[in-house]
Amino acid sequence: MNLKAIQRQSGFIASYILYGIGLLAIVGAAYARLNTSSQQGQSVQDTVSEVAVQLEVIKGKIMLCAAVYPDGDHGQFDTRHAYPAPATVGNVAVISTVACPTPNGPLSLGLMPDGIPLPVSPPDFDEWVYEHTEAGGIRLRLIPRVSGGAAATRERLLRQYEGSVVTDGDELVFAVLN
Repeated sequence: MNLKAIQRQSGFIASYILYGIGLLAIVGAAYARLNTSSQQGQSVQDTVSEVAVQLEVIKGKIMLCAAVYPDGDHGQFDTRHAYPAPATVGNVAVISTVACPTPNGPLSLGLMPDGIPLPVSPPDFDEWVYEHTEAGGIRLRLIPRVSGGAAATRERLLRQYEGSVVTDGDELVFAVLN
């Protein structure tokens, strides 16, 4: 009889140990999920911060172009434009091909005398796209590498730049100059 009582007690103790292990597993899974969400949120915030810095660098290069070479003429739209413009149909091009009109010929924005290289686009996005509108406005587009991608980043950027950014499908369009 003592043997049966000991076996019952052992089973009772084993069930509490298994119950405790199960609780630890549930708490561990919840913590892991919380930690993953936190890391994803931090990654999105890092990308938003990177976009903000890149946007300021590119804007600075555009304004520097107009300040250093105010008499630039691309012959676009039959008017003079001191701002850089891509030499493509529709006046839209990736930022690395945009040139500033200098007296000695076009000068890439990456080679401007500020000594700052053009930024490499954030990991979830293609290279920045520059638009010089017919009305003389300048826009910068940020296009996700994957259709529908970087949704959380887009939402944060829309909140951060409310009034100066709009969406065009999945793309973000930042107004640099109206």
